[in-house]
Amino acid sequence: MTQKILLSINHLLCAYTVGPSAGESVRLTTNGIVDAKSHFDVEQVQRPRRTEEPQEADNDLNTLERPSASSDEIIQNLIVSVKAFNTVDALKRVAHRLTPQSSILFIQNGMGVIEEVNDLVFPDPVTRPQYVLGITSHGVYRKKPFNLVHGGHGTTALAILPRDIEEVKPDFESSALYLLRTMTRTPALAAVGFAPTDLLQLQMEKLAVNAIINPLTALMGCLNGDLLHRSSISRVTRLLLAEISIVIRSLPELQGVPNVNMRFDIKRLEAQVLGIAEKTANNKSSMLQDISQGRLTEIEYINGYIIRRGEEVRIRCVLNYMLMHIIKAKGRLEGERQGVILPLATRVSG
Repeated sequence: MTQKILLSINHLLCAYTVGPSAGESVRLTTNGIVDAKSHFDVEQVQRPRRTEEPQEADNDLNTLERPSASSDEIIQNLIVSVKAFNTVDALKRVAHRLTPQSSILFIQNGMGVIEEVNDLVFPDPVTRPQYVLGITSHGVYRKKPFNLVHGGHGTTALAILPRDIEEVKPDFESSALYLLRTMTRTPALAAVGFAPTDLLQLQMEKLAVNAIINPLTALMGCLNGDLLHRSSISRVTRLLLAEISIVIRSLPELQGVPNVNMRFDIKRLEAQVLGIAEKTANNKSSMLQDISQGRLTEIEYINGYIIRRGEEVRIRCVLNYMLMHIIKAKGRLEGERQGVILPLATRVSG
């Protein structure tokens, strides 16, 4: 069977590539060298825009040729890299094309998406596609539609999640293995396969870093490097990490894993935060970019995930809870200022 990979990126739900008749190409600049590709197969599935989202999402759509009808062709492999809060909406529109033999690679910021997808899109474990999880440290930003810059070289970690059902036919995982091999054999991705428990620990490390750098830079409107060498920021960081550390070390899925307490110790997590802030000193965090452009943030899937998992193990993360709601309030206020989000109605007494 011929394997195909359907890519889902940015604010589109399915293919975000350019057709030959669109007169466009995808341009990726790496170390000053431009690599332009065109004549891709194009398929779009557009969702209704939410009131919290900016108008710019449709600008990219206008440069693509619109198909007359959505395809019903089975999707063997689907890569999902939309914002975490758009994942369920995206998958609902192609769920009928995904089978137990299909594979979905989730490569996104934050955590908690898989639980939402299982609850709202694929509640039956028997008919659920195979999941592959991934995290990446590559840095890419968009200059304009179809013009991207690979600004930071990193690595990609991947793992095939075990299924919830005991008896699975061997060919159920063939597409997942194909997807994993394809990713790891692509030199530019620097991708490596991991066991699920090992990837989970990598996810938790990245989550802890993001839970500090993203909201603090968004709140203060500063670059990542501006968090360094400031005593007040150091104190806030340690207080937040105290909650994050104890939640991660208390997770039932990590009990019995060697060196978990040492790996997620507050001092080690703080060193990782400082290391990433220094390495990306001149970068704007994704959360700062989202807030400055009036877009929704992924705070619910970063600090919000820590809060929810803390509640499960009876740990109250009051500082992360406060920070999450400050970010949500700031995001709504900025969205209202830019006219992206409709202001809340005010009650007039009289």
